[in-house]
Amino acid sequence: MAQAENESRSENIKWGIKKKVEYGTSKLADRKCYGYDSDENGKLIVNEEQATIVQKIFNLYLGGKSVTGILKELENLGIKSPTGKDKWNKRTVELTLTKRKYIGEAELLKSDENSTYYLISDNNPAIISKEVFEAVQKRKTQRSNVTVDEEGTKHRSANKYSSKKK
Repeated sequence: MAQAENESRSENIKWGIKKKVEYGTSKLADRKCYGYDSDENGKLIVNEEQATIVQKIFNLYLGGKSVTGILKELENLGIKSPTGKDKWNKRTVELTLTKRKYIGEAELLKSDENSTYYLISDNNPAIISKEVFEAVQKRKTQRSNVTVDEEGTKHRSANKYSSKKK
């Protein structure tokens, strides 16, 4: 009984969030992330110091560095992580390379189990160009050792990408 009540409450909350997004009254699109600050109205503005680091991450990846190579580069340069730590988390760099917010778009309510989501264009100032973002996404696909067959089953290849330059 309690579980059914919790599931019902969860569905009601999700429905409320979805309706706010549909009506344009949701504040989710303006959630702050690394590279941005919020102005007095809660709108995103570029944090120039952090934006330079975001651009560096994208450029290092396009320059042939792996995610691990980017981590090492950032640490060697003494650049603190978004949480202020000396070491960067691999997942943080991976997410940075896929975050559409950096091209001025907001992706809302996207999850693996829910194919319905909202994409808001021109939501915030862009830090990188769409061309750079798309080039990184293409490069990520090329470097991936995961393939998906016709049934949607993922397979991992024995080949691994190496960013070591000879």
